[in-house]
Amino acid sequence: MNELASTSEKGAFYIPLRRRHFLKSLAMVSAGFQLPGYLAEALTLTPSVTQGPYYPLASNIPLDKDNDLLYMNDSLTAASGVVTYVTGRVLTSSGAPVAGALVELWHADANGNYVYSASAARNSAADPNFAGFGQYLTGKEGAYKFRTVKAGLYRGRTRHFHFGVTIPGQLTRYTTQLFWNEVPTDANGLTWDTTNSNDSVLVGISNAEQRASVVRDFELVPGTTSGEEQASYDFVMGLTPLDPIYPNGGSLTVAGTLVPGSTSANPRYKVTVPAYAGYSYEIYGKPTLGALGWGALPFTLTQTGAIDRNIETATVDGSLDLYLEAKSVKGFYFVSFRVPGANTGTPGTVGGGPGGPPPR
Repeated sequence: MNELASTSEKGAFYIPLRRRHFLKSLAMVSAGFQLPGYLAEALTLTPSVTQGPYYPLASNIPLDKDNDLLYMNDSLTAASGVVTYVTGRVLTSSGAPVAGALVELWHADANGNYVYSASAARNSAADPNFAGFGQYLTGKEGAYKFRTVKAGLYRGRTRHFHFGVTIPGQLTRYTTQLFWNEVPTDANGLTWDTTNSNDSVLVGISNAEQRASVVRDFELVPGTTSGEEQASYDFVMGLTPLDPIYPNGGSLTVAGTLVPGSTSANPRYKVTVPAYAGYSYEIYGKPTLGALGWGALPFTLTQTGAIDRNIETATVDGSLDLYLEAKSVKGFYFVSFRVPGANTGTPGTVGGGPGGPPPR
């Protein structure tokens, strides 16, 4: 079994088909931190803008809520649209990386439809192969990376991504949006009725430097022939990360044990969490993205049950057993917690060291 990559054959994010190009893109991100003027740009605080009405309900979020939005759960069919990568780091106002930051991404599919629906089911008009939402937990360098599709256009808005960032110790996500440096056109090549010059959210950012900081050039990925695009975007937070203290101390870097009777072809691993009533728990494993961070893993509450959830809220104090199919790195999983009263998508995080996951 090939670590986390073997949990899905959907092709390509954890071990990309174009591995050489993917590694080049990571190198570009690292090199970008050395460019002249980088520090001045990084110290421009990321503006807070509306979360918008389309953050998905819990029932709209895919089971496989990792950082690859191109595929829906275990489907082998990719979403329609231009494959797009976005990378960057979560930084403090002084430029220090923030480990253990939850980065969430959601946006419209190639046709301008969100997966959000006010009903329990996701929006039926949305591309059935598009995840529509993903999340990632940063590692010690504060870095993140998503693979998705180019956001589609819909009436009243220019092209954009929605991001939410929650740093350790905060109970509410910090929301912002990222825009293309373009004049968008429709399928007929006509200028879209809403551009960057009149988009209400973008022009509502009063500080010119902050407004410019959320507009990015999406460039072609070198060596690709299918028009794949990429951009780099850092979140600079004017908030101070705190080291969340889990009740009664202890670490939530948890060993996983192979369930008796499991086979290499059909493995199942058990993770036991010291749980507290009202706290919600998620399991993360390290994707094959170098030292970037942690990808969310789905699980079940029973040894033989179907993998059916990606978060669980404890109802009583005690031990909580969680079962998953993804093999961990070196036998350990990282578990994040969300404290009672925290909004959806907002965890506290603990690990083997202050401020987030253990160093790797």
